[in-house]
Amino acid sequence: MKRIGVIIPSITDDLQVEVLDGIYKTASAADCDIIVLTTATNGMEFHIQNEIMTGEESIYLLLERAELDGILLVSQYFVKATVRKTLSELIRRAAIPCVDLGGTELGFETVSIPQAEAVCELTDHIIEKHNCRDLIFLAGPEGIPDSEQRISGFLRSANKHGCSYEIIYGDFWKFRATELGNEFIEHKRRLPDAVLCASDTMAVALCDALHSGGISVPDDVIVTGYDGHIAAISNFPSLTTVSGNMFELGKAGVNKLLGIAADAQKSDMHIIYGASCGCVERMTDYQTAALKVREQIQRDAEIGAMLEMRVNANVITRTSSVDSLDELTDIVDQTAHIIKSYKSLYICILPNWDSDPEHPDVCPTQPFPEQMLCALSKDAWTTGVKGSIFPTKDIVPVLMGPHRPTLVFVLPLHASSQVFGYFGFTYESALDFTVSLMLFNYMSSLANGLRILRHKLYAEYLQKKIEESSLYDKMTDMLSKKGLLLYLEKQKELSGRNFIMLVTVSQLAAVPNRRTKNDLSDIFLQSDLLLANAIRLISGRNKVTAHLDKMTFAIVFQPPENGAPETLAEELIIQLEMLIRKMQEGTAAAFLPEPYYVCGEASYPAEKCVSELWDLLNARKPKEKGFTGISELKKLRREIHKAPELNWTLNELAKRLNISKSYVQKLYKDHFGISYIDDLLEARIEMARQLLQTTDLRISEVAASCGYQNATHFMRQFKDKVGMSPSEFRKSK
Repeated sequence: MKRIGVIIPSITDDLQVEVLDGIYKTASAADCDIIVLTTATNGMEFHIQNEIMTGEESIYLLLERAELDGILLVSQYFVKATVRKTLSELIRRAAIPCVDLGGTELGFETVSIPQAEAVCELTDHIIEKHNCRDLIFLAGPEGIPDSEQRISGFLRSANKHGCSYEIIYGDFWKFRATELGNEFIEHKRRLPDAVLCASDTMAVALCDALHSGGISVPDDVIVTGYDGHIAAISNFPSLTTVSGNMFELGKAGVNKLLGIAADAQKSDMHIIYGASCGCVERMTDYQTAALKVREQIQRDAEIGAMLEMRVNANVITRTSSVDSLDELTDIVDQTAHIIKSYKSLYICILPNWDSDPEHPDVCPTQPFPEQMLCALSKDAWTTGVKGSIFPTKDIVPVLMGPHRPTLVFVLPLHASSQVFGYFGFTYESALDFTVSLMLFNYMSSLANGLRILRHKLYAEYLQKKIEESSLYDKMTDMLSKKGLLLYLEKQKELSGRNFIMLVTVSQLAAVPNRRTKNDLSDIFLQSDLLLANAIRLISGRNKVTAHLDKMTFAIVFQPPENGAPETLAEELIIQLEMLIRKMQEGTAAAFLPEPYYVCGEASYPAEKCVSELWDLLNARKPKEKGFTGISELKKLRREIHKAPELNWTLNELAKRLNISKSYVQKLYKDHFGISYIDDLLEARIEMARQLLQTTDLRISEVAASCGYQNATHFMRQFKDKVGMSPSEFRKSK
């Protein structure tokens, strides 16, 4: 039995379902399986590639392993050019025959279906039945085969009946149709008897525009569409349109792959008569349309039903607390009934998904090995079977032995970019499958369950290592210095960047409105506990904390995706200050410990790196002579680093601190180890780096955004600090 793979993004539109229906019915009649590789989301061109999209698109890597006799690529629904390019490369690398249903742009063979006859029949109906003699045809883009075919069918009928007409090229989308409607409303264009649109999307947009301007369809002008989309059938008035186009496209793609003559089967394209041409007497068509609309509304209502959402919430809760893979598959076995209309399901995961507990968030470079583990195989309403290894080339176990032609939908099993495998669902008909919020949440909860299991394995592994080596500080439950050094050395093996903050107490800050003063020695004894508690509260994922000595702590973090590590360090210090003050609210303490820190990128050996940071921490400790408003000075510095583009001056700083300009300069240098003007310059240069890396602003615009009045001055300072011009820096990144 032959196997045909179908590559298509998230199936959320009834025309996508129609093309799959045409593919499967034609393929099954030819004794072929259909394996649909698809996703639950479809990235738009303007979307930045994120972890979720990366995880979703991993499913197409199955092309490297799957044993397929041919591929149908439905490329017209892939919006992102980068995804289309990746798919093209994967298909060529797999050396599998491919037919692209979306055209020849990617260099594959394609198919075209006869469309002129259906448009000619529709135009005949408008002319003969409704006596329309003045016509406009709103086509798709000029030169596009689909558009030109539909134009030719219109012209054949219009010329046959001697009608006057005009061809207007559109975009198959809403924009040109809306413009045309406004032209009629504003009397910039004469209203014809009928406007025939080359797509339902254009027809619906035109009807909406005409209705807003008081022009009635079909009383003032007849409008028709093309595609048989649910939007046309559910529109008011319902559109007269041509249906079956996508079904025929799917059928033609299969015939092309299998070498079946294109005219071997009768066309399924037909006209659906609606109110937009005035055919209200065709009650059979209206009844069919009403049933389709009712079914769609019912499906939407079921997706959003409270009962289903409660079941889904229960699944999410249960999968987040599992302790084993068996427990997770039991939950699937017990709750799979919430997935509608499936025939059988398969949870296929990487056999070594739990083999590296030391690195719970690391994804394999090749997500799909030669064999997969079918963690659960289940027919609807029956008890599932667990734990069998099978060849990845067969996609799901049901395709391994003798079987009838089978329709399989394959979706990724992933948590963000961490890929665990994939789901396989079989259905009796392509019409039974659609992506819903329920299905998406269900799959996500199972993937998160696997991720939680991996983190539990990691926690057990880490706990064992810590217990063996006494790597925890008993007083704070943080890593000790030894534990920190071991952690950093292990991070070296991952080849990831890490930054280290060393935090201590630089001085005791007076607390306003406190009349009672405790003994200072008691305050010093409590300050390390306050700092430790505050650090524990801000610790969490991607942050590791350690207690190095009585008053010194370490925080290890990964660089943020957006922004500089130094900015994150400043934000952490602000959080610590706020937490310390909050913990002392309502107490009689007259003084509070004020945290002070240094930050640097982790280097190796780790012991040398920590030692150098410790020396720097001691060397940069602020002096406490005379001036007591260090916290105010620190806050000013943070404001400067958050908004370096503002017009900062020594006069402004001196006024805010109520001290002289010279004293401001001295304090700034003493406490921060850098002059005020150099610090401001570094903040502006860092902001310029970010803008050059993440925006397309011109150099002069970057300069203005960073507070420079003169772009030449900016470029000179940037080159002095960075070692290259702004343009060179942007190209290098």
